[in-house]
Amino acid sequence: MMHRRQFCAALLMGAASLLADGPASAATHYDLAAGQPIQQFATLPWLCNALAITSDGRVFVGLPRWPGYEKTPSLAQLMPDGTLKPFPGGTWNDWAPGKPTANALVDVNTIHIFDDDTIWVVDQGAPFFGGIVDRDAHKILQFDSHTGKLLRKITLSPDVLPPGAALNDIRIDANYAYFTDSGAGAIVIVNLKTGKAIRRLAGDVSVKADPARPPITESGKPLMKADGTVLGVNSDPIEISPDGKWLYYQALTGPMYRVETKLLRDEKMSEAELSKHVQFVYDTPPLVGTAMDSAGNLYMAELGKPRITVLSPDGALRTLAEDDRLWGPDAMIITKNRELYVPIPQTARLAPLRGPGGKDAVQPPFKIYRIKLPSWLGNREKVPPVSH
Repeated sequence: MMHRRQFCAALLMGAASLLADGPASAATHYDLAAGQPIQQFATLPWLCNALAITSDGRVFVGLPRWPGYEKTPSLAQLMPDGTLKPFPGGTWNDWAPGKPTANALVDVNTIHIFDDDTIWVVDQGAPFFGGIVDRDAHKILQFDSHTGKLLRKITLSPDVLPPGAALNDIRIDANYAYFTDSGAGAIVIVNLKTGKAIRRLAGDVSVKADPARPPITESGKPLMKADGTVLGVNSDPIEISPDGKWLYYQALTGPMYRVETKLLRDEKMSEAELSKHVQFVYDTPPLVGTAMDSAGNLYMAELGKPRITVLSPDGALRTLAEDDRLWGPDAMIITKNRELYVPIPQTARLAPLRGPGGKDAVQPPFKIYRIKLPSWLGNREKVPPVSH
């Protein structure tokens, strides 16, 4: 029997009316710039772009091997005294060029812990902003958070991950895992019972970065490669509605789209027909992190401003927090005690993303902040355990 998430019907109707009334770009904006106070949760020596927290409060952090941080353990548990313990340990954490990649963390891009307290890891296998090392390096892993035992490893065939593809983020609902491919642009779906994977919407405008929408940063300039070309990031943030019906996604610079998950999984539906079912949601700014709560509120961490806004199912847009400490955020999570955690990797300040002759502007150490959610927002989304 497939478990489904519980969802308030009234909120579902609200979300439907948002789209029925036309693009959400006309949403009412409640400017609560003072917003909620932010509290520093952790200080880290390594660049951290993701974190995950178990039901009993154990904290794990994702530490990608980006320029200047090549010797990171890649994944670690943040201990109560503030130290980092490499996880799961052994050869998993000490990869270096020339070493085998199949059972090593090469370049962790994101981590997540859902309701069964296991840790899901997306290893892009492309360290130092370079190319993928080999086929074994680009993988999806699931670990027991207590023992570090590997529960599942998923590698994908070239028809699902063609040259240029790069898995970015993950969301799980029932027995399916959904991923954005920010390299070539697509949505990847993996049936966690059968292991079968499919690639959808490849080439669709909804998964492609629009050159007319450059990713403007705090400097007022776009993210730019060393050769002077503007960085284009295809399908990146991803969320699933609390009822599991809708998958929300966008390229880094937006706009936000959604499509029904059942249609994504329907292999009998052609790509052309599926494209017709993609719905425009909101004309978002560049987003470097998102989250969604149990009420269907979408949390958006912006690239070009130090703030987090919330788009509600009724179309209202509110500012949750705005503070100079929030420049350069990334993947956010909501915990069971209704706190939003925000890692600050300062990605846009890295020299390789600041154009020709770019100078590093990162200000270590790296911080993680948390924000207590006000009563008008929802709780953490529940994700049923997936059978191993």
